[in-house]
Amino acid sequence: MNKVSLCGASVVMLLTLAGCAQNAEQQATDQLNQQSVMALNWFQQSGEYQALAYQAFNFATLAFDNAPSLTGKPKAVVVDLDETMIDNSAYSAWQVKAGKPFADDTWSRWTQARQATAIPGAVSFAQYVNSHGGTMFYVSNRSKNDYAATVENLQRLGFPGVNQKTVRLSSDSSNKQTRFDAIKAEGYNVVLYIGDNLNDFGGATWHQGNPQRRSFVSQNHRLFGTQFIILPNPLYGDWESGLADGYNKLSSQQKLQTRAANLKAWDGK
Repeated sequence: MNKVSLCGASVVMLLTLAGCAQNAEQQATDQLNQQSVMALNWFQQSGEYQALAYQAFNFATLAFDNAPSLTGKPKAVVVDLDETMIDNSAYSAWQVKAGKPFADDTWSRWTQARQATAIPGAVSFAQYVNSHGGTMFYVSNRSKNDYAATVENLQRLGFPGVNQKTVRLSSDSSNKQTRFDAIKAEGYNVVLYIGDNLNDFGGATWHQGNPQRRSFVSQNHRLFGTQFIILPNPLYGDWESGLADGYNKLSSQQKLQTRAANLKAWDGK
């Protein structure tokens, strides 16, 4: 075989190997997405999910009413947005059907579409707070580039008091603690935090593994239902990145292996 033929054969082999690797990664991405199908079915179709959402906001209303007032400091409630007040599960379902992983550009396209719906009980709760002397603050890690679309989506759904003061999106960090502290520094008595992620209750769990996240819950268990209200979200969250160090940088194949390795299984005996 001459050098030209040898080089040509080498190029073909490399392209074939690259194609195989891409195909394997796409298959792994598809498998990751398929693992979300039952969670999506439950989130979108079950009465049980709706019941849990209503239960969360019923407890939130009681907690707001029972929270002590501080002289000169109006009550405030800090809420997350995605999968706390608004439902983006249609985007997750699109990922499954299109065979796509999460990506900032497609998420922004979804946000700009302004098609998120309200979580059951969320609008009524927000209206209750704002009509009973409180102020709702919507603190989300959505990009500031999607601010206008987010505000319009919220207003269309009937959420009250949606404006530049109350909607605080991500700037330079996904750690919300600085934004929480700023609300308090402005003279508000924050009586309640509501979210679907432990990071929605402060910076203690930010970028932490699941052992540390479970420890936070254990140490603060008495606050859940009184100062912290959590909504169920089996679709995504920092609990997934907490499965392993550097999880978000893993390939789809490596993520599949990590998920399987974290299962606590019966030995069959």
